[in-house]
Amino acid sequence: MEERRSVARWQINKEAGLTVEEGLRPIPCVVEDISTQGMRISLRRDLFTEVFTNFNLALTEDFAFNAGAQVAWQDNAYERNIYGLAFSRIEESDRNRISEYVKENFPGEMLKQWWRGA
Repeated sequence: MEERRSVARWQINKEAGLTVEEGLRPIPCVVEDISTQGMRISLRRDLFTEVFTNFNLALTEDFAFNAGAQVAWQDNAYERNIYGLAFSRIEESDRNRISEYVKENFPGEMLKQWWRGA
C-alpha cells in the first residue's frame, strides 16, 4: 500500500489509557502508530466515533495530552476495534511533545523516516 500521508507515522505499539469523559476510568488501548497529525489506536471496546471529538490520551504517567480527532477509518481484527484518527484539535506544544516522546523512546522510528523530514 502506498503511503499518502504528508507526515510519517511512527510505529510504537504502546499501551495507553484513553479517557473519553471526565470522571470515567481510562479505557486500556494500544497506540499502534502516531504522528503529529494523527494516530492508529486499537482497543477491545467498540466506541461511537463521536467520542474522539474530545479525549485525553495517557501514554505514560508523565505524558498525557488532550485532543480532538476525526475518525478517518475503522476496522476490526483479532477481536479488537481499530480506529485511524486525524487530529482536528491539538495544542502545538503537544505535537512537539509527541515528536520528542518518539525521539526519546523509539529512536529507530525516527531514523526510518528521516527522508520525510520527521
